[in-house]
Amino acid sequence: MDVSGIETAHAARVAALDPLLPVPPPLAPGTGRLVTVAGGAGIAWSQQTPASDPWSPRRKHLLEVRLADPAAFGDLLDSWFDLIHSSVVPGDLDCAAVVEVPSRDTEGVLALVHRGFTASSVIAVRLPGRGPVVEPSDVVVRPAGPEDLAVVLDLTMAVVEYDAPFGKITPRPEVVPALRSQLAASLGQIWLGCRGDEVLGLLQLQLPPASAWCDRYSAAQGVGYLASLSVRADQRGSGVGSVLVAHAHSLSDEAGVPAVLLHHALPNPRSTPFWYRNGYRPLWTTWLRRPVLR
Repeated sequence: MDVSGIETAHAARVAALDPLLPVPPPLAPGTGRLVTVAGGAGIAWSQQTPASDPWSPRRKHLLEVRLADPAAFGDLLDSWFDLIHSSVVPGDLDCAAVVEVPSRDTEGVLALVHRGFTASSVIAVRLPGRGPVVEPSDVVVRPAGPEDLAVVLDLTMAVVEYDAPFGKITPRPEVVPALRSQLAASLGQIWLGCRGDEVLGLLQLQLPPASAWCDRYSAAQGVGYLASLSVRADQRGSGVGSVLVAHAHSLSDEAGVPAVLLHHALPNPRSTPFWYRNGYRPLWTTWLRRPVLR
């Protein structure tokens, strides 16, 4: 089967699995390398992220996958490893092999598991109207202002540090000043959950056009993106997060966005049940092998 045939069969397969997945674009080598096996194809490329970015390893080897036959996934992964083997330093913990696949495309999952990959994070999706009714609360939600930047930074760093043990996020000294600048520019997207003058948590919500970058992940276009939720450690489980998320959902539903996406650490014992209780479900799963070689 040629690459075009593989792409066509792959697109038909994933469309049947999940109607919220976008139509996969044709594989475009660009600066990457085309990898092919019987029943599968992919584009392999490498990427280096700045030290100020905590959300992924510094050095990444990525594979964009198309599978006409899920049984071909193992051979495709092996061919990819043959390609990148010589460029990887054994034991480099800030280097990872990264594959992102539709969450419902589970037939090839064992090929990843048998090669040492772990499911590290998910892009989850929520459609309008989904989620529980939140009981009245003494938590008041208000927009963040410039005077709140210090507490916003503290709460955001708490997410970085809490999620770090789950494998994808990496705190580094360069992260704090970079996050401070990013958050200062994004205060208009940030909401605080407060009791009196006390800030208990925050939520950052991007609506179109700021969220246009994540349209590529969904068949729905003009989606929103819930960028961050953080609740102070001593307030977790008290309902602060639910109040903030309900506020975000009211904003997104009123704006008429067709879906809201978010990233969360899949092994996180708090975030995974929380998000699915609030109307989300997995759309894409990111699998990591870190380090690539031991």
